[in-house]
Amino acid sequence: MIETNQKDQIVHSLKSTIRIFQDCKANYRVLGSVLLVAHTGSIFRTIHDVDILLDKKDKNNVFKRLKEKGFTLIEQNKIGFHYTEAKKGGLLTLTFMLIGDFTQNYFSWPFMRILELRIKNEYLKATTYKFKGIEFIGIPLSSSIAGIRMSFLNPKRKLDREVLGKEFNQSQVKLYDNIIVYVSGIKLPFVYDIFSFFYNIYGGLRVILGKKYEIWD
Repeated sequence: MIETNQKDQIVHSLKSTIRIFQDCKANYRVLGSVLLVAHTGSIFRTIHDVDILLDKKDKNNVFKRLKEKGFTLIEQNKIGFHYTEAKKGGLLTLTFMLIGDFTQNYFSWPFMRILELRIKNEYLKATTYKFKGIEFIGIPLSSSIAGIRMSFLNPKRKLDREVLGKEFNQSQVKLYDNIIVYVSGIKLPFVYDIFSFFYNIYGGLRVILGKKYEIWD
């Protein structure tokens, strides 16, 4: 396994980011490969950013503090998907993938006016991770594994599977009905899961053609 020289960059990025979240008493979750780096204690591939889910009520305070600390905020809109990046020299990009509402039973993210994505609370259960002494809140490892399994044609996910080894194969995870699409408050069962299934095939074909798995990357 190849260890990259990113340790200091990841440590500094997490330290500065988590301090802001703590000062703002923000409700957040770190997502993506940083969780696996912290869980395994190994930097098994180049990490480009820190993916974050944030409570909408904390957005203004967090973004204000980021600007005060020298971050530049960039609004991104690709194929109808809107998200915010926070950049600062020498640190990993902070990618605020979803900014929505934590409710009693789910996290709600509205998009395209009448559409809403609801992520069940058990899928986002606050889970503490630690990397080189820096503690942060992420989602359960089982949720990360579920995401890896649903996008198995993504080359990045292959590396994720390999670094988890037996733990990946032995983990009991719920693959479906964790993320639900609603239209004007009406539930559309398994629409997100069906979309993920077909996108995985499409992304795999893109890789075969020499393109990146993600069309927004």
